[in-house]
Amino acid sequence: MKTAAIICEYNPFHNGHEYHIMQTRNITSADCVIAIMSGNYVQRGTPAVMDKKIRTQAALLGGADLVIELPLFAACSSAPDFAIGAVSLLHKLGVIDYLSFGSECQDINKLKQIASFLIQYEEEIERGTKELMSLGHSYPKAKELYLREHLDDASLIEVLKQPNNILGIEYLKALLQLDSPIIPVCVTRVSNDHHSKELTPSISSATSIREILEQNQIRPLFSRVPEALHDIYQMHYQKDFPVCLDDFSLLLHAAIYSCEDLTQISGISSDFKDRIFKMLKSDLSFEELISACKTKNLTWSKISRNLLHIMLDITKEKVEKARTYDMSPYFQILGFKRSASFLIGNIKRKSSIPMVRHLRVMNDPLSKDQEELLSTEQRANQLYRTVIGQKFHTIIKDEQIIF
Repeated sequence: MKTAAIICEYNPFHNGHEYHIMQTRNITSADCVIAIMSGNYVQRGTPAVMDKKIRTQAALLGGADLVIELPLFAACSSAPDFAIGAVSLLHKLGVIDYLSFGSECQDINKLKQIASFLIQYEEEIERGTKELMSLGHSYPKAKELYLREHLDDASLIEVLKQPNNILGIEYLKALLQLDSPIIPVCVTRVSNDHHSKELTPSISSATSIREILEQNQIRPLFSRVPEALHDIYQMHYQKDFPVCLDDFSLLLHAAIYSCEDLTQISGISSDFKDRIFKMLKSDLSFEELISACKTKNLTWSKISRNLLHIMLDITKEKVEKARTYDMSPYFQILGFKRSASFLIGNIKRKSSIPMVRHLRVMNDPLSKDQEELLSTEQRANQLYRTVIGQKFHTIIKDEQIIF
């Protein structure tokens, strides 16, 4: 019995994701595919466009057998913490044979070569990157410039320029750091660039799909998502999605003004705190504040994550506690197919971390730190549901999806 895993956000699920699942089965001959999916907040520092319950249904209809939630502290972190959280969760489940990820690079050995280089020279790379950041470059650009100068192979530099390659390399680094027996495989991407805003026939990026949804359109998407999802998307559209960043503007303002010390929030330096208060105006939306705070050396995603951390009270202290668990202090099953129920029994027997249900403690005892992290996640989940309630006059209930 072989089990493959995919780390994902499915924000939202589309044809490219269905293709990835099918190719994963073809490459690995896996009997089951597990999706490790972000919950109601995602890595670029925004709320998910759809509630995790809808996205779980979509994942199961799209070919996954089991969906497990990636804990909040990993889900809305930068690439290294996102990757270590997801990969360590897979490692701790004790049932995963393969990790499949999408990549623009067809040669996984090149990705492994870069991952090994980044681990071996981590301290030197960080020092060099910080020096280049002091010249005004953003962190990603500074790192790219440093590696361009120190990597001998020009083809490896090209690999680093693609966003999905970056995340894939972080997964490979995490596997090496954890000394995990999980075998990595990559599926060549056939869709638009990860951040492309263009809607093309059959397969489009999640970014382009989100933008269309936020323009109050849904019909143009039906050729870009599996037919099995048409009914569920149509049924929920304008009833509990789309959710957008600006829906959280009031919550963000309240959090900024009520926080005693913003520098205790993860990612917030004294300079960034000063910039927030310099740019903050009562009529600015969440996105407008991001744009106002943007500088040459601060990316949109970095600012958005920082502001999200303020809103969700993700402090530096809590992040350090999460890191003691490699960013995966517990796990929650969001949904599964009945045909894969045996897999849940295997996980319960072999997992080395506690399982929670509806973000509440079950039979497995939690440490004090785990309880604190779970409490923060519960609050974040409630804020998301409150926004949906206020926007659509809909009450979202926590429930496990079973097909």
